[in-house]
Amino acid sequence: MKRLTRKMTMAIIIMGAIEALIFGIVCDIGKSWGPILGSTGAVLNLLSLKNDIEKMAHKKTTKGWMVGFFGRYLFSASLLLIGGLVSFETLIGVFVGLMNLKIVSFIAWRWLD
Repeated sequence: MKRLTRKMTMAIIIMGAIEALIFGIVCDIGKSWGPILGSTGAVLNLLSLKNDIEKMAHKKTTKGWMVGFFGRYLFSASLLLIGGLVSFETLIGVFVGLMNLKIVSFIAWRWLD
């Protein structure tokens, strides 16, 4: 699980850097921190999810998943709020950065041993 998480984290970071570069070229160099903020949030959400899964596997129960679930969504919503308060372009950048976790999740099955 550690190896897969490391690969997913690196893929999110690489995608975030590419998106920040594109946002810097298309919009403005000042707006390129939106995808970086979103990608950072995606990495933290991934690590939180991994931590919750490991806790549930260790306890051999599925109790307690709601706290982590709502915590991750509250964290993502706060990042979107911060981006939305700055500008619309930053909001879009944060959204795209957060979506990196979803995109990487769809391609991660190829990395399983």
